[in-house]
Amino acid sequence: MRVVGWSCLVLALGLVMNDPGRAQQHDVPTAAASTQGTMDSRAWPHSFDVDGTHLVLHHPQLESWSGNQLKGRLAVAVKTGTQTGSDGKSHDVLAYGVAWFSARTVTEKALRQVSLSNITIERVSFPTATADQARYQSLLQKVAGRGTQLADLDTMEASLAIHQAQSEVKSVAVRNDPPEIIFSFKPALLVLIDGTPAVRPTGKGSVGRIVNTRSLLLQDGGQYYMLLASHWVKAPSLDGPWAALKSPPSSVLQAAEAAEKAGQVDTLDNPSDTLKQILASGQLPGIVVRTQPSELIVINGDPQFEAIPGSQLAYVVNTPSDVFIDQSQDSMWYVLISGRWFTAASTNGPWRYVPGKDLPADFARIPSDSPKSAVLASIPGTPEARESLIANSVPQTATVNAQTTQLHLTYDGPPQFKPIDGTSLSYAWNTPVPVIRVGPDAYYAVQNGVWFTAANANGPWSVAVEVPAVIYSIPPSSSLHYVTYVYVYGHSDDQVYVGYSPGYYGTVSSDGVVVYGTGYACSPWVGDVWYGCPATYGFDVSFGWTPWAGWAFGFAWGAAWSSAWYGPWWGPWGYWNGGYYPGYWGGAISAANVYGRWGNSVVAGRGVAWSNPWTGNYGRAGRGAYYNTATGGHGRGYAGWNTNAYTGVTSGHAGGIRYNPQTGRAVAGHGGAAVNPYTGNAVAGGEHTVVNTNTGRVTQAGGVAGRTNEGAGAAGAFNTQGAGGDARGAGYVNYNRDTGEVNHGGVVQVNDHVYAGHDGNVYQYTDGQGWQKADTSGNFNRVSGPDSEATEQDRMARDRSASGASFNGADRPEQRPQFDRSNYDNRFHGNMGGFRPSFGGGRFGGGGGFRGGGGFRR
Repeated sequence: MRVVGWSCLVLALGLVMNDPGRAQQHDVPTAAASTQGTMDSRAWPHSFDVDGTHLVLHHPQLESWSGNQLKGRLAVAVKTGTQTGSDGKSHDVLAYGVAWFSARTVTEKALRQVSLSNITIERVSFPTATADQARYQSLLQKVAGRGTQLADLDTMEASLAIHQAQSEVKSVAVRNDPPEIIFSFKPALLVLIDGTPAVRPTGKGSVGRIVNTRSLLLQDGGQYYMLLASHWVKAPSLDGPWAALKSPPSSVLQAAEAAEKAGQVDTLDNPSDTLKQILASGQLPGIVVRTQPSELIVINGDPQFEAIPGSQLAYVVNTPSDVFIDQSQDSMWYVLISGRWFTAASTNGPWRYVPGKDLPADFARIPSDSPKSAVLASIPGTPEARESLIANSVPQTATVNAQTTQLHLTYDGPPQFKPIDGTSLSYAWNTPVPVIRVGPDAYYAVQNGVWFTAANANGPWSVAVEVPAVIYSIPPSSSLHYVTYVYVYGHSDDQVYVGYSPGYYGTVSSDGVVVYGTGYACSPWVGDVWYGCPATYGFDVSFGWTPWAGWAFGFAWGAAWSSAWYGPWWGPWGYWNGGYYPGYWGGAISAANVYGRWGNSVVAGRGVAWSNPWTGNYGRAGRGAYYNTATGGHGRGYAGWNTNAYTGVTSGHAGGIRYNPQTGRAVAGHGGAAVNPYTGNAVAGGEHTVVNTNTGRVTQAGGVAGRTNEGAGAAGAFNTQGAGGDARGAGYVNYNRDTGEVNHGGVVQVNDHVYAGHDGNVYQYTDGQGWQKADTSGNFNRVSGPDSEATEQDRMARDRSASGASFNGADRPEQRPQFDRSNYDNRFHGNMGGFRPSFGGGRFGGGGGFRGGGGFRR
């Protein structure tokens, strides 16, 4: 089958126009002109600017061709703004949608051409931009035009065959068996071995090496040796206990040197300074070795919970993982792993899979501006989940040179082929590159997003300009399913247009959400070398959706060290230590190369979650805009926190602006905090401005507070102006732990009727209201009067004078932790009693909120 540029919708969607930015102004071509035209063979995606809106059209997918009626769909991205990414570059912010189209066809088989007319955008779906759907459909219709266009018959037939093959695969469900879920309440490291440890002789004395892992695991004389970051550890068994070792036997050193030189292992030889210091002092993180699907969830000490407003849910704040409890279900635990939900009565399990549609209703009520809004992408039926499904279908494309792009592969012995169940295909399982046998002299292989073909399993290989449709029928139960997300879109001379969708990285659309991995086990090749299979668990794969950046996924520190699949033996990245194409920002995903990147970040737009077990740092941050569909509140902001698991120091910052139209309240502010739970030292500071658009009142406040082992102190100031009166003031408090002495004082000016009490409190006096005392928020509450008669006498004297006291400098807010935190972590607000939210007397506290010693079940 000859495949040229994919033009089924190239001309049909107006791509023939010389100036796509003014598509609507061109004359409609006649049928005769279209028949004689040339096909546009440019690589996808294609961009247009129509009526001031930037559109990105991705490769069309045909759904049916009955008689002279053609139907299909394509993914569309609409630029809604720009953001500066973590790389310091400006990136488009895109809203994803799907457009369904139809066209009338006239086929000329002799010319292998199809004329398309009456091209119509039937409908569109933009899950997170429903209010703009009609406008987007109108813009797309302008691009499509109404003229007769030309398409390639061979390409259309191939596209329909692939669609039919993939439609049959969609009926196969993924597996959702729970992995072993391991909770650690101190720094820990997961070491994965792909099945039963396979020990092979190294040729260095009696030393053997476990080959089916990326860790350097050596065995000699009843002892196991592991090298990490230039430091050795040993244990009597893989279960531990592991202890630091200064000098292993010389034969072990020789075996390690040979394995490293051959590129067979990763020993984390470029660690951070923090890790070097930790290992040099003899400290070790917990080492957990597993030979079956496992997931490690690390919590920094006892779980610290924060309630999700408007629900019975709370989440654990001192972990980078997604961990919840549901108070309405006797504090059942829920974790989100690889896009799948699992639940148990405690962290000890047993865990069972929960389909997203069967989650407690409160999960779908998580506010879109919540710190945990990212999990909405894994809850079926939410706009975030629907957009994630669309984004997961958007391909990353490239153009490769067929003459210079080459494939060289090796086998562990002669090629050995195994059947792919459910198909007529077979694959070679003793090579790191997926090699598929379609027929006696038809072999196909894919590496780094490029298909190759050969007449023999040993080559020579050349870039494929087409791929048989039967390959796209490989089911999810096969370890090679991920190759069905790599495509050839066409070619022109030596240029081949290729691409891949996020499924190439392991994502699968299942039950209305995107999940990572198919969940099926497979048999790895373990000979003289080891070639593993795609794994679903062990990488702490995190899915996320943010209202300012859309959907993304990546790998957190559950990936730990020595994953059982990734690099260099198997998978999309192969030997090139990275994706063949650059990571795409604003596309369907942002996925980091996990080979050699332990605990790397989850990027979502300008939001990132990070975790590094070697520095001990983990945390989250975000920056962008949000809109709360329940309250109408919207705004922009940033927030972040970081914890060092070894020193225990937690620091955080937050800031932003928000507006709630129901209350008329606009808030802007920023602040930060840091605490060391071991020493008790802590400090926090911030400032904010509140404007009520209904009343016109403007309030400013700021301050700073700190705590050491010697005592604590705080100081701050506020200024409020508006209908009903103005007020401003400042105050301080200081506590000496040794003497127990507390000193405090302050002054407030409220329409020149503010008084400093001898008792250290601040009072105001107004006609009709009498005496009122200022609270910590700067509000005044009715009281009987000051403790001292001197204050009353001072009031009377002031009333008799024409002048009033003023507080010099009160308009300059000092730093005080009273900024409005909007949706940010309340650990940065309130007193400095530690970064642990108090649940005493609340739903989650005190007498039986969480179980276990009056707390919760851990």
